[in-house]
Amino acid sequence: MPLTSRRHWLLTLPLIAGLHSAGLAQSFPDRPIKLIVPFGAGSAVDTIARAMAAQASEQIGQPIQIDNRTGANGIIAAEAVARAAPDGYTLLMPNDGIMAANPALYAKLPYDPIKDFSAITLTSTVPLVLVAHPSFAASNVQELIAGVKAKPGAINYTSTGSGSAQHLAMELLMDAAGIKLTHVPHKAMGAALTDLMAGTIPVMFTGISNVVSLAKEGKVKVLAVSTAKRSPVMPQVPTLAEAGVAGYNYAAWNGIVAPAGTPAEVVRRLHSEFSKALAHPNVRAKLGGLGFDLVGSGPQEFSELIRSDVARLARLVRSAGITVN
Repeated sequence: MPLTSRRHWLLTLPLIAGLHSAGLAQSFPDRPIKLIVPFGAGSAVDTIARAMAAQASEQIGQPIQIDNRTGANGIIAAEAVARAAPDGYTLLMPNDGIMAANPALYAKLPYDPIKDFSAITLTSTVPLVLVAHPSFAASNVQELIAGVKAKPGAINYTSTGSGSAQHLAMELLMDAAGIKLTHVPHKAMGAALTDLMAGTIPVMFTGISNVVSLAKEGKVKVLAVSTAKRSPVMPQVPTLAEAGVAGYNYAAWNGIVAPAGTPAEVVRRLHSEFSKALAHPNVRAKLGGLGFDLVGSGPQEFSELIRSDVARLARLVRSAGITVN
């Protein structure tokens, strides 16, 4: 090839790539999209996924199929998406535990939360609440702290497993308040709440959406909210910081990621449609009363959150000496 022709070819490569990328974005999607949810049907993440996917499906004119793939602290679902074709048709809706806590909990993971995924959007943050059985002696956080200090390790709490958001939130509280409770993990939130309401387990952290109706019915009492600000769903409940645990702030989150290498234009299209769906009045009406803070932030911002939480939760897991069985 003559030198002038070669130079012309090299100069046109970016234009060709740009046209291909634009064409890809315009044609995407042309078939159903699979959104893998690492939690069971009816869970908080599943509820968000279904409401958002239904609206986004209408917008793009293609079905977004929810695939509930549970087990192994989300590892099964995350590995499946990490190994999927990077074409935007197989997505994952993980939480902070799968993306940020698992790397600290497991010596070997079949996925890397930073290298193996393309961040699309942070869908929501989820305030946790510190709840107790109605008969539990403590009616507020300071009474709980005093009771635990009087009998270190004698009071049990539960979660959905080692390294779960509920577990980490309690470890953070114990560290901040200088107290010690005993962890009795369950495998599912339904079983944990059943034991709490039966009085078998006196106290725990859980997602606010899990206890809105239970609190109204008097089946649990809510002591505090884990986030820096009060929840509009339970405005009368103080934050842990307001209750005397200075600087306490813990929010669970979930979002959407694609396999690494997914074209940037496809990622941008997916973010645009999902964020539009999260802002839609129908979706907000379905989810607004459950305590979710719907976000829809962009790929760069979500990627930065994942990176920062990988480091933050690693420090918490190490300092608490958390291990998985």
